[in-house]
Amino acid sequence: MKNVEVVLVTGMSGAGKSTAMAIFENMGYYCIDNYPVALLEQFGDYLLDETLGGKIAMGIYLGDALQAIRELTNMDWINLTVVFLDCENMEILKRYKQTRRSHPMMIMNKANTLYDSIELERQEYEQIKTQADLIIDTTLLKRTALQDRLEASFYHETGEVFRVSFVSFGYKFGIPKDADLLLDVRFLPNPFYIPELRNKTGNDKEVYDYVMEKPETQEFIKRTLSYYCLLYTSPSPRDS
Repeated sequence: MKNVEVVLVTGMSGAGKSTAMAIFENMGYYCIDNYPVALLEQFGDYLLDETLGGKIAMGIYLGDALQAIRELTNMDWINLTVVFLDCENMEILKRYKQTRRSHPMMIMNKANTLYDSIELERQEYEQIKTQADLIIDTTLLKRTALQDRLEASFYHETGEVFRVSFVSFGYKFGIPKDADLLLDVRFLPNPFYIPELRNKTGNDKEVYDYVMEKPETQEFIKRTLSYYCLLYTSPSPRDS
């Protein structure tokens, strides 16, 4: 019996499904977007006889996701993984305004305003999140960050790969929701308060030297590196 890897990508409309599908394509997946769920049975039968590159990513509209999950799960020759892309309502609203696309709920005449459409979709299909193997909140994610998240889970390279992504952020914009480790460096000397450095960035040598020459900076780097070394060399709970 064949074991075909299928990743079902769904989630809130406007959360980045098309972007995710493009990333899967770059990872060597055979990608099928907005596939009709009525044809899933025939598609499953075809996979039983033929393999489309061995790895398949399917983009499914949220309203069809539950049926798609049910049908694909019943095909024992398919190894199914469900990815749910979530996003905060106001960010989805902003994205739709930028693209001027119509929301599916408005197309189906289920809602009159864009915000009502987003809220209704979230209420109707919230249960689908419980079926997901991986949930990614794209509210604060740029494309590269989403790519890192998907590659970490689905890009099967030869050899062991340890990925680390460093993201700089401002607290007034909120803490990145998908951060595994947060380092608060507000205690370090801030060049913004030095008039001649205020309009420069960390890419400028003067700013770099100002921060790096401080004893507290060197002590912070020393302690941080020691902590990372401890994390990397400590045995995984799965190894015990």
